[in-house]
Amino acid sequence: MRICIIGKFPPIQGGVSAQTYWSAHALARRGHDVHVVTNAKEAVAPYRMHMRAEDWDRCEAVYAGGSVSVQWTDPIDQSQAHIPLNSPVVTKLATLAAHAHAARPFDVIFSHYLEPYGVAGHLAAQMTGVPHVVRMAGSDAGRLWQHPQFELLYDHVLRSAEVVIAAGAVVKRAVERGIAADRIAPAGGFAIPEHLFAPEGPLLDITALRATARTDPQLGDPVWGGFMEGRPCIGVYGKLGERKGSFALLAAMQRLMEAGLDVSLVALAHGRPTVQSRFRTHAAALGLADRVLQIPFLPHWRVPEFLRSCLAVCCLEQGFPIEFHAPMTPREVLLSGTCLVASTELIRKLRSYERLPHGYGCMAIEDVNDIDALSEALAAIVRDPKAARAIGRRGRQFALELQRDITFPQTLERTLAAAAARQKISHPTPGLAVSVATHAGANRFPLTQLVAAAIGVSFGSGGENDAPIPVGPASDVVAAERVLDAVERSIADGRTAIGPLAAVVRTEIAVAAAEDEGNNTTDLAVSDPLFRLGSRTWALPEDGVAALAPVRNPRLRILKFDHEVRDFLGAELPTMTRLGPSYIVAYGRCGDKRREPLIVDGLTAHILTLSDGRRSAAEIARELDRESNCSTGPTSLEWIEHLFVCGLIWLCDKPTETGTENLVE
Repeated sequence: MRICIIGKFPPIQGGVSAQTYWSAHALARRGHDVHVVTNAKEAVAPYRMHMRAEDWDRCEAVYAGGSVSVQWTDPIDQSQAHIPLNSPVVTKLATLAAHAHAARPFDVIFSHYLEPYGVAGHLAAQMTGVPHVVRMAGSDAGRLWQHPQFELLYDHVLRSAEVVIAAGAVVKRAVERGIAADRIAPAGGFAIPEHLFAPEGPLLDITALRATARTDPQLGDPVWGGFMEGRPCIGVYGKLGERKGSFALLAAMQRLMEAGLDVSLVALAHGRPTVQSRFRTHAAALGLADRVLQIPFLPHWRVPEFLRSCLAVCCLEQGFPIEFHAPMTPREVLLSGTCLVASTELIRKLRSYERLPHGYGCMAIEDVNDIDALSEALAAIVRDPKAARAIGRRGRQFALELQRDITFPQTLERTLAAAAARQKISHPTPGLAVSVATHAGANRFPLTQLVAAAIGVSFGSGGENDAPIPVGPASDVVAAERVLDAVERSIADGRTAIGPLAAVVRTEIAVAAAEDEGNNTTDLAVSDPLFRLGSRTWALPEDGVAALAPVRNPRLRILKFDHEVRDFLGAELPTMTRLGPSYIVAYGRCGDKRREPLIVDGLTAHILTLSDGRRSAAEIARELDRESNCSTGPTSLEWIEHLFVCGLIWLCDKPTETGTENLVE
């Protein structure tokens, strides 16, 4: 395909610019000709990157079968002057795209971010007759789209587009505003380049950066502070501001200085002039002028140099008004193998964040404005960099696993190809998928409902003489019990072939009963899956699992069956049941979330049974190793650690001989 992308691009800083850049080059590597039309050269400080000659060269590229070319709008000059003066970027972007199409036709126009790119993309599509695919990000969907002087035009742009790429809450509003659900495509996720964001690679040369940045006429005063290379540093990057934790971080750094810790702060961060001036003034007032270095935004491919140069990197956004805004910065830190210090607000925006426990794969800060907690976390990192590096290594493993299921850029490629051919979207609408998934998650008896249909009864109703099903949390159990009763009556009447169906229903009833029991547990007050490391040490060292005592999740119940429950996993109901034993782990709810039951093997069930908080992981592993003759696969200790990551167990200090006061409370 020949693709026109209208959007942010280097030297504009930020996540949308990064996604546009990596998307363009990823599509080109897959054999497409990508022509980017952007106003990025018009960006000014503080939202402009520092670009060297070699960085400008990386904007364009030729690959085997594909290429990326970039066309820039001209900065405003006298030839564009009009009153009141402003840069007419929508006009310029749309015109450049139309001219490029006239010279060599596009198959599809893709715009990312509504203002000004979505509007310009719409105009270019109208002028050329080329299908338009528009994608929203965070602030345009969550803030600009709500503006009374913007929303009517944005609605028109979205309704006119061949395809709208959106997810989550944005889908619901899009449908409400008249966008057909079958023209809304999932974003498909974005994979950060793992070969660049990695622990291995060059470190940031601060001296060279100082020299080149000060000669960049577009940046003004890009470097501030007296910190020089050679001292260990904490990093922070992104925009400055109260909601970014910038000033709380300065207060925490002062605490570290007062504690005699030799550490500095490197801020790859800028903000509006008033905020930036306040940041520098406040740092100087706290006596941190020689411990802080503020450097300009760097191109996305140079960010790993900065991340690798830090003991830890802070991402402290908190109280951000757009809930579905999910910055890439935490994932970039994790992939780089650097210890992530982040607000719980940001960490919880990561998919499967439960597998990234505090003190194991990250440092989670519940309230970034709690200076005591923030400074204690940073001080622990400075005093024990080895443990911080262990956290960074585990964080990278989490991030790598997180990206394994991301089909980037294939999903985007399929969407653009469908739009170019003016075909229906072949993958599900995200909003509909979300609603179906939510409904399915609440349905504890999917197989029982299939059984009910197979024997000709309705789930939720019994015979003529049955009492009405009471309304309440257990109503689904009552309905399932009636289905079981109907199955058993049929078996008694001679339909013995449906015997396996009774086992199916009994299994789901047993799981539901275990979940209900787990819902009511009061054994342990810990409910946040981020905080499952109940050790007095601030973080788990590299080989620290052995000394800690596993405690199974108090909401977890282990069920043993005398038949093989894996036979119930198919798309069709079983016609026979094999003998067990087999095991299912069921969970009580955590808040309003239900965790799906998990089929486990006998070893896992045995480990969970032994995980009562009174034996160390090493003691349990030795016992298991004595019982097992299997020498292949992970060791018992490794499997215990895996169960911890999966949230099946806690890890706590082993109780003393006088009591259990060291267990999580």
